[in-house]
Amino acid sequence: MQRRKLIAALGAGLFAGCTGSESTTPTTDGTSATPTTAAEEAGTDATTGSESATETDSASAKAIRVGERVDDEQMSMVVRGVEKTEQLGEFSKASSGNTFVVVRLAVKNTTTDAYLDFSGFLQTRLKDGSDYTYDQTITASGRTFTGGQLVPGEVARGDLVYEVPKDASGLTLQFDFQAVSFLTLDRVSVDLESAASSADDLKQNLQVDVHSEGDAVSNGGVEVMVNGVEFTEQLGDLTSAGEGKEFAVVDIATTNGTGKAQNISTALQMLAKDGRGRTYPMSVGAAASLDRSYDQTSALADGETRRGKVAYEVPKGVSPLYWAFEFSLWTNGDKTFWKLR
Repeated sequence: MQRRKLIAALGAGLFAGCTGSESTTPTTDGTSATPTTAAEEAGTDATTGSESATETDSASAKAIRVGERVDDEQMSMVVRGVEKTEQLGEFSKASSGNTFVVVRLAVKNTTTDAYLDFSGFLQTRLKDGSDYTYDQTITASGRTFTGGQLVPGEVARGDLVYEVPKDASGLTLQFDFQAVSFLTLDRVSVDLESAASSADDLKQNLQVDVHSEGDAVSNGGVEVMVNGVEFTEQLGDLTSAGEGKEFAVVDIATTNGTGKAQNISTALQMLAKDGRGRTYPMSVGAAASLDRSYDQTSALADGETRRGKVAYEVPKGVSPLYWAFEFSLWTNGDKTFWKLR
Protein backbone atom coordinates (compact mmCIF):
# COMPACT_ATOMS: atom_id res chain seq x y z
CA MET A 1 0.00 0.00 0.00
CA GLN A 2 2.67 2.49 1.03
CA ARG A 3 4.75 1.59 -2.02
CA ARG A 4 1.97 2.59 -4.45
CA LYS A 5 1.48 5.81 -2.50
CA LEU A 6 5.19 6.63 -2.68
CA ILE A 7 5.30 5.93 -6.42
CA ALA A 8 2.37 8.26 -6.97
CA ALA A 9 3.88 11.01 -4.86
CA LEU A 10 7.21 10.84 -6.67
CA GLY A 11 5.42 10.93 -10.00
CA ALA A 12 3.50 14.01 -8.95
CA GLY A 13 6.76 15.81 -8.36
CA LEU A 14 7.62 15.35 -12.02
CA PHE A 15 4.23 16.29 -13.45
CA ALA A 16 4.75 20.00 -12.91
CA GLY A 17 8.04 19.85 -14.77
CA CYS A 18 6.47 18.18 -17.79
CA THR A 19 3.87 20.81 -18.55
CA GLY A 20 3.81 24.15 -20.29
CA SER A 21 5.55 25.22 -23.49
CA GLU A 22 9.07 24.24 -22.45
CA SER A 23 11.13 22.74 -25.27
CA THR A 24 11.31 18.94 -25.16
CA THR A 25 14.52 18.66 -27.18
CA PRO A 26 17.71 18.19 -25.14
CA THR A 27 20.78 20.24 -26.05
CA THR A 28 23.20 17.39 -26.65
CA ASP A 29 26.98 17.17 -26.70
CA GLY A 30 26.90 14.70 -29.56
CA THR A 31 27.24 11.64 -27.34
CA SER A 32 24.59 9.05 -28.05
CA ALA A 33 24.59 5.27 -27.86
CA THR A 34 21.52 4.77 -30.05
CA PRO A 35 19.18 7.22 -31.79
CA THR A 36 15.43 7.19 -31.34
CA THR A 37 13.32 6.30 -34.34
CA ALA A 38 11.46 8.69 -36.60
CA ALA A 39 8.19 6.94 -35.81
CA GLU A 40 8.70 7.50 -32.10
CA GLU A 41 9.46 11.19 -32.61
CA ALA A 42 6.38 11.60 -34.82
CA GLY A 43 4.06 10.15 -32.19
CA THR A 44 2.47 7.49 -34.40
CA ASP A 45 1.40 3.99 -33.42
CA ALA A 46 4.07 2.47 -35.66
CA THR A 47 6.11 -0.41 -34.28
CA THR A 48 9.87 -0.33 -34.75
CA GLY A 49 12.45 -3.00 -34.11
CA SER A 50 11.65 -6.67 -33.75
CA GLU A 51 9.54 -8.46 -31.19
CA SER A 52 12.02 -11.32 -30.89
CA ALA A 53 14.22 -11.80 -27.85
CA THR A 54 15.65 -14.69 -25.89
CA GLU A 55 13.72 -15.62 -22.75
CA THR A 56 15.69 -15.19 -19.53
CA ASP A 57 16.96 -18.33 -17.84
CA SER A 58 16.87 -19.16 -14.14
CA ALA A 59 19.83 -16.89 -13.33
CA SER A 60 19.06 -14.09 -10.89
CA ALA A 61 20.93 -11.43 -12.89
CA LYS A 62 21.30 -10.49 -16.53
CA ALA A 63 23.62 -8.06 -18.36
CA ILE A 64 22.57 -6.52 -21.68
CA ARG A 65 23.50 -3.67 -24.05
CA VAL A 66 21.52 -0.63 -25.12
CA GLY A 67 18.89 -1.74 -27.63
CA GLU A 68 18.69 -5.33 -26.37
CA ARG A 69 15.42 -6.48 -24.87
CA VAL A 70 15.11 -8.64 -21.78
CA ASP A 71 12.02 -10.77 -21.22
CA ASP A 72 10.97 -12.12 -17.85
CA GLU A 73 7.84 -14.18 -17.20
CA GLN A 74 5.50 -11.19 -16.89
CA MET A 75 7.43 -8.15 -18.06
CA SER A 76 9.72 -7.07 -20.91
CA MET A 77 12.01 -4.05 -20.97
CA VAL A 78 14.48 -2.37 -23.31
CA VAL A 79 16.69 0.71 -23.12
CA ARG A 80 16.01 2.27 -26.51
CA GLY A 81 18.74 4.89 -26.37
CA VAL A 82 20.97 7.05 -24.20
CA GLU A 83 22.42 10.52 -24.60
CA LYS A 84 24.30 13.12 -22.58
CA THR A 85 23.27 16.76 -22.37
CA GLU A 86 24.08 19.70 -20.13
CA GLN A 87 20.66 21.29 -20.54
CA LEU A 88 17.07 20.07 -20.69
CA GLY A 89 14.63 22.59 -22.11
CA GLU A 90 15.01 26.24 -21.18
CA PHE A 91 15.34 26.01 -17.43
CA SER A 92 17.08 22.78 -16.37
CA LYS A 93 20.88 22.94 -16.45
CA ALA A 94 23.34 20.50 -14.97
CA SER A 95 25.59 21.80 -12.19
CA SER A 96 29.07 22.97 -13.11
CA GLY A 97 31.24 19.98 -14.01
CA ASN A 98 28.21 17.71 -14.39
CA THR A 99 26.06 16.44 -17.24
CA PHE A 100 22.66 14.81 -17.56
CA VAL A 101 22.46 11.21 -18.74
CA VAL A 102 19.08 10.69 -20.43
CA VAL A 103 18.04 7.04 -20.73
CA ARG A 104 15.08 6.24 -22.99
CA LEU A 105 13.27 3.24 -21.49
CA ALA A 106 10.33 1.08 -22.54
CA VAL A 107 8.67 -1.48 -20.23
CA LYS A 108 5.73 -3.78 -21.03
CA ASN A 109 3.34 -5.86 -18.96
CA THR A 110 3.29 -9.02 -21.09
CA THR A 111 0.57 -10.82 -19.13
CA THR A 112 -3.04 -11.19 -20.22
CA ASP A 113 -4.68 -10.80 -16.82
CA ALA A 114 -2.28 -9.39 -14.19
CA TYR A 115 -1.84 -5.76 -13.16
CA LEU A 116 1.81 -4.96 -12.36
CA ASP A 117 3.73 -2.10 -10.74
CA PHE A 118 6.94 -0.61 -12.11
CA SER A 119 8.79 2.41 -10.74
CA GLY A 120 11.65 4.24 -12.41
CA PHE A 121 12.45 5.85 -9.05
CA LEU A 122 12.37 2.85 -6.76
CA GLN A 123 13.80 0.20 -9.07
CA THR A 124 16.57 1.91 -11.08
CA ARG A 125 19.91 3.56 -10.40
CA LEU A 126 22.97 4.55 -12.41
CA LYS A 127 26.44 3.24 -11.57
CA ASP A 128 29.83 4.26 -12.94
CA GLY A 129 33.06 2.35 -13.41
CA SER A 130 34.35 3.56 -10.03
CA ASP A 131 31.31 2.02 -8.30
CA TYR A 132 29.65 5.35 -7.48
CA THR A 133 25.86 5.23 -7.79
CA TYR A 134 23.40 7.95 -8.83
CA ASP A 135 19.67 8.15 -8.21
CA GLN A 136 17.19 9.50 -10.71
CA THR A 137 17.07 13.30 -10.95
CA ILE A 138 13.75 15.11 -10.60
CA THR A 139 14.27 16.96 -13.87
CA ALA A 140 11.87 16.63 -16.78
CA SER A 141 13.16 15.88 -20.27
CA GLY A 142 9.76 16.43 -21.89
CA ARG A 143 9.27 12.66 -22.15
CA THR A 144 9.50 11.69 -18.49
CA PHE A 145 8.98 8.00 -17.74
CA THR A 146 5.76 7.55 -15.78
CA GLY A 147 5.68 4.33 -13.80
CA GLY A 148 3.02 2.94 -11.52
CA GLN A 149 0.26 0.51 -12.43
CA LEU A 150 0.55 -1.25 -15.82
CA VAL A 151 -2.49 -3.09 -17.15
CA PRO A 152 -2.03 -6.28 -19.22
CA GLY A 153 -0.48 -5.41 -22.59
CA GLU A 154 0.37 -1.84 -21.56
CA VAL A 155 3.71 -0.21 -22.40
CA ALA A 156 5.30 2.56 -20.34
CA ARG A 157 7.77 4.60 -22.37
CA GLY A 158 9.85 7.64 -21.46
CA ASP A 159 13.10 9.06 -20.11
CA LEU A 160 15.01 8.44 -16.91
CA VAL A 161 17.38 11.32 -16.13
CA TYR A 162 20.53 11.16 -13.99
CA GLU A 163 23.07 13.88 -13.21
CA VAL A 164 26.69 12.69 -13.13
CA PRO A 165 30.19 14.19 -13.35
CA LYS A 166 31.26 14.86 -16.94
CA ASP A 167 34.25 12.55 -16.56
CA ALA A 168 32.20 9.62 -15.23
CA SER A 169 32.73 6.53 -17.39
CA GLY A 170 31.77 2.88 -17.44
CA LEU A 171 28.12 3.82 -16.92
CA THR A 172 25.58 1.06 -16.36
CA LEU A 173 21.87 1.26 -15.55
CA GLN A 174 20.78 -1.18 -12.88
CA PHE A 175 17.26 -2.48 -12.36
CA ASP A 176 16.82 -3.98 -8.90
CA PHE A 177 13.88 -6.36 -8.53
CA GLN A 178 14.61 -8.22 -5.29
CA ALA A 179 11.36 -6.94 -3.77
CA VAL A 180 9.25 -7.59 -6.88
CA SER A 181 7.53 -10.95 -6.52
CA PHE A 182 6.31 -11.27 -10.11
CA LEU A 183 9.83 -11.33 -11.65
CA THR A 184 12.34 -14.18 -11.56
CA LEU A 185 15.28 -11.81 -12.09
CA ASP A 186 16.84 -9.99 -9.14
CA ARG A 187 18.82 -7.54 -11.26
CA VAL A 188 19.23 -6.39 -14.86
CA SER A 189 22.29 -4.31 -15.79
CA VAL A 190 22.45 -2.32 -19.02
CA ASP A 191 25.86 -1.25 -20.35
CA LEU A 192 25.11 2.31 -21.47
CA GLU A 193 28.37 2.57 -23.41
CA SER A 194 27.71 -0.46 -25.61
CA ALA A 195 24.88 -0.67 -28.13
CA ALA A 196 23.35 -3.39 -30.27
CA SER A 197 23.41 -2.86 -34.04
CA SER A 198 19.69 -2.00 -33.94
CA ALA A 199 17.34 -1.13 -31.11
CA ASP A 200 14.57 -3.56 -30.25
CA ASP A 201 11.18 -2.20 -29.23
CA LEU A 202 7.93 -3.11 -27.49
CA LYS A 203 4.42 -2.88 -28.94
CA GLN A 204 1.46 -1.89 -26.80
CA ASN A 205 -1.66 -4.05 -27.13
CA LEU A 206 -4.03 -3.34 -24.25
CA GLN A 207 -5.66 -6.51 -22.91
CA VAL A 208 -8.40 -4.69 -20.99
CA ASP A 209 -11.70 -3.11 -22.00
CA VAL A 210 -11.25 0.31 -23.60
CA HIS A 211 -14.30 2.51 -23.17
CA SER A 212 -15.74 5.22 -25.42
CA GLU A 213 -16.98 8.76 -24.89
CA GLY A 214 -20.24 8.67 -22.96
CA ASP A 215 -19.36 5.48 -21.08
CA ALA A 216 -19.59 5.54 -17.28
CA VAL A 217 -17.44 3.12 -15.28
CA SER A 218 -17.89 2.36 -11.57
CA ASN A 219 -15.37 0.92 -9.14
CA GLY A 220 -15.59 0.79 -5.36
CA GLY A 221 -18.55 3.15 -5.29
CA VAL A 222 -16.96 5.84 -7.48
CA GLU A 223 -18.30 6.42 -10.99
CA VAL A 224 -16.32 8.18 -13.73
CA MET A 225 -17.67 9.26 -17.11
CA VAL A 226 -15.94 10.83 -20.11
CA ASN A 227 -18.53 13.15 -21.62
CA GLY A 228 -16.41 14.18 -24.60
CA VAL A 229 -13.08 15.53 -25.81
CA GLU A 230 -12.10 18.64 -27.76
CA PHE A 231 -8.82 19.25 -29.58
CA THR A 232 -7.49 22.79 -29.93
CA GLU A 233 -4.19 24.62 -30.32
CA GLN A 234 -5.36 27.67 -28.37
CA LEU A 235 -7.01 28.10 -24.97
CA GLY A 236 -8.13 31.62 -24.22
CA ASP A 237 -6.03 34.55 -25.33
CA LEU A 238 -2.75 33.61 -23.68
CA THR A 239 -2.30 29.82 -23.73
CA SER A 240 -1.01 28.24 -26.94
CA ALA A 241 0.17 24.68 -27.50
CA GLY A 242 3.83 24.24 -28.36
CA GLU A 243 5.04 23.76 -31.91
CA GLY A 244 3.65 20.53 -33.37
CA LYS A 245 1.32 20.07 -30.40
CA GLU A 246 -2.30 20.56 -29.43
CA PHE A 247 -4.44 20.39 -26.31
CA ALA A 248 -6.76 17.45 -25.69
CA VAL A 249 -9.46 18.87 -23.42
CA VAL A 250 -11.33 16.01 -21.72
CA ASP A 251 -14.78 16.69 -20.21
CA ILE A 252 -15.27 14.32 -17.26
CA ALA A 253 -17.76 13.73 -14.46
CA THR A 254 -17.16 11.92 -11.17
CA THR A 255 -19.87 10.63 -8.81
CA ASN A 256 -19.23 9.52 -5.24
CA GLY A 257 -21.41 6.70 -3.91
CA THR A 258 -19.03 5.32 -1.30
CA GLY A 259 -20.82 6.64 1.76
CA LYS A 260 -18.02 9.02 2.70
CA ALA A 261 -16.14 11.96 1.17
CA GLN A 262 -13.51 11.14 -1.45
CA ASN A 263 -10.58 13.15 -2.81
CA ILE A 264 -10.01 13.02 -6.57
CA SER A 265 -6.60 14.07 -7.94
CA THR A 266 -6.13 15.21 -11.54
CA ALA A 267 -2.35 14.79 -11.19
CA LEU A 268 -2.15 11.40 -9.47
CA GLN A 269 -5.17 9.57 -10.87
CA MET A 270 -5.54 10.86 -14.43
CA LEU A 271 -3.34 10.95 -17.53
CA ALA A 272 -3.44 10.82 -21.32
CA LYS A 273 -1.57 8.06 -23.14
CA ASP A 274 -0.86 7.29 -26.78
CA GLY A 275 -0.66 4.02 -28.68
CA ARG A 276 3.09 3.69 -28.21
CA GLY A 277 2.92 3.97 -24.44
CA ARG A 278 3.99 7.58 -23.94
CA THR A 279 2.11 9.40 -21.20
CA TYR A 280 1.03 13.03 -20.99
CA PRO A 281 0.21 14.54 -17.59
CA MET A 282 -2.32 17.26 -17.01
CA SER A 283 -1.14 20.63 -18.35
CA VAL A 284 -1.08 22.98 -15.38
CA GLY A 285 -0.70 26.03 -17.62
CA ALA A 286 -3.67 25.04 -19.76
CA ALA A 287 -5.84 24.34 -16.71
CA ALA A 288 -5.77 28.03 -15.78
CA SER A 289 -7.23 28.90 -19.19
CA LEU A 290 -10.10 26.40 -19.16
CA ASP A 291 -13.57 27.88 -18.80
CA ARG A 292 -14.81 24.96 -16.65
CA SER A 293 -11.77 23.26 -15.17
CA TYR A 294 -12.33 20.18 -13.00
CA ASP A 295 -12.27 21.31 -9.36
CA GLN A 296 -10.13 19.10 -7.13
CA THR A 297 -9.64 21.65 -4.35
CA SER A 298 -12.29 20.09 -2.10
CA ALA A 299 -13.38 16.53 -1.38
CA LEU A 300 -16.23 14.99 -3.36
CA ALA A 301 -19.09 14.57 -0.89
CA ASP A 302 -21.05 11.34 -0.68
CA GLY A 303 -23.76 11.40 -3.36
CA GLU A 304 -22.17 14.35 -5.16
CA THR A 305 -21.48 14.51 -8.91
CA ARG A 306 -18.79 16.90 -10.09
CA ARG A 307 -18.11 17.75 -13.73
CA GLY A 308 -15.21 19.64 -15.28
CA LYS A 309 -12.46 19.68 -17.90
CA VAL A 310 -8.85 18.52 -17.81
CA ALA A 311 -6.33 19.53 -20.51
CA TYR A 312 -3.34 17.60 -21.85
CA GLU A 313 -0.70 18.87 -24.29
CA VAL A 314 -0.09 16.10 -26.84
CA PRO A 315 1.55 15.77 -30.26
CA LYS A 316 -0.77 17.15 -32.91
CA GLY A 317 -2.88 14.42 -34.50
CA VAL A 318 -1.48 11.62 -32.33
CA SER A 319 -3.63 8.50 -32.64
CA PRO A 320 -4.70 6.38 -30.93
CA LEU A 321 -4.99 8.53 -27.82
CA TYR A 322 -6.43 7.33 -24.52
CA TRP A 323 -7.46 8.84 -21.21
CA ALA A 324 -6.74 6.70 -18.15
CA PHE A 325 -8.10 6.91 -14.60
CA GLU A 326 -6.86 5.02 -11.53
CA PHE A 327 -9.72 4.63 -9.07
CA SER A 328 -7.31 3.90 -6.21
CA LEU A 329 -3.66 4.76 -5.61
CA TRP A 330 -3.27 1.89 -3.17
CA THR A 331 -4.57 -1.21 -4.97
CA ASN A 332 -3.95 -2.75 -8.39
CA GLY A 333 -6.58 -3.79 -10.90
CA ASP A 334 -8.57 -0.57 -11.26
CA LYS A 335 -6.79 1.43 -13.98
CA THR A 336 -9.39 2.15 -16.66
CA PHE A 337 -9.01 3.45 -20.23
CA TRP A 338 -11.23 5.54 -22.50
CA LYS A 339 -10.36 6.10 -26.16
CA LEU A 340 -10.24 9.78 -27.11
CA ARG A 341 -9.16 9.35 -30.74
